[in-house]
Amino acid sequence: MPSFYVPARSSRHRRACFALYRALVRQGLRVPLPDELTTSSPLGPSNPIKNLIRNAFRRNKRDTSPRLVVSALKNGYRFLSLLSRAADPASAEHASVLAFLRENESRILEVRAKKAAEAAARISTAPIPGRTPLIKKISAEGEPPVYAPAGPPRPLSSFPSGVRKPPTLGAVGGVPFLRLKKPQPRFLERVIRQTAQRREKKIIQLLDFQTEGLDDVALEDQWEWLVGRMLADKAKEEGKTPPPVPREPTYRQTLHGVTVQMSKEINEQRLDLLAKSHAMWQIVLNEQALALQEEKERLAREGKDPSEAKLRDWRRPIWDRPKRKLKAKKQREAAVPEQPEGAGVSKETSSPEKLSPGTTRSVEGEKSPSAVLKETAGGSDTP
Repeated sequence: MPSFYVPARSSRHRRACFALYRALVRQGLRVPLPDELTTSSPLGPSNPIKNLIRNAFRRNKRDTSPRLVVSALKNGYRFLSLLSRAADPASAEHASVLAFLRENESRILEVRAKKAAEAAARISTAPIPGRTPLIKKISAEGEPPVYAPAGPPRPLSSFPSGVRKPPTLGAVGGVPFLRLKKPQPRFLERVIRQTAQRREKKIIQLLDFQTEGLDDVALEDQWEWLVGRMLADKAKEEGKTPPPVPREPTYRQTLHGVTVQMSKEINEQRLDLLAKSHAMWQIVLNEQALALQEEKERLAREGKDPSEAKLRDWRRPIWDRPKRKLKAKKQREAAVPEQPEGAGVSKETSSPEKLSPGTTRSVEGEKSPSAVLKETAGGSDTP
């Protein structure tokens, strides 16, 4: 059952909590602390007691349970008396406060070190420094985008296997990319995903403007016209000059300008991605041509005919897989030798026929019961 009393919205409860907070902070600043816990602390030059009090109030400000609220207030007043006694450097309370602050500082440093180690071990999606882009823009500003490969194909020595594997051109959501290796780099995956999501979001927003947005702006323009007409009629009744109509674009005109601009941006992005895909495809062709040349050289070194060289299909397209499966099936069927007629015993005559319950097998030359029934129903003269 929901509680109708929210302590954070009660003025009396807030007043009591603010009074307790001020008293705790005021008393905490009176506790003498060494420099290793304040000015030269690795956590920063600040009073740790004040930070602990502030964090505790922030942590408990959303509590609505009366049990938790009463318990927090009791703890606050208990620590207020503890800090009052800890103001004396020779007291046991002062020693306990210092021990707790040192333990809390070491705990925070340990947590920070653990988080830093986890962040360092986490796979980064940032671009690798020192890497050059695959393609570069060669067209001038204001001209249609044109891209070209940034450099020649990689040398054969850069491949650990000693065999060149040409990349494959792919696309996700209209964003082209090259499959260079497996697994795919995380930063490349992130760039493709974010670019496709931004493009999809902009297209959906444009479609909303062109459908539902037109109805909304039509109603807004109609409302503006009705208000202007009402003000003009009221001015005529009072014998005053009607207010001038401001020459501002209507909501429909504004929305039309927005849709035109968004359509232009989407089309420019489409042309840019298309130009990038042409440059990436040129990279694929260059790699394939060089791989074929290297295959011919390898066959020549082995004493074979270089004309038999053909490009290895490292990454078969998805749409080509069913064709290859069908071709392999036909090859298997063609490889099975045909059995000559009359050779051996057929399976139908050698194996006993399996009949379902309630059925009988007819002997050759004898009509089955179903055939007799059909002839009888058809008006046969046979008795």
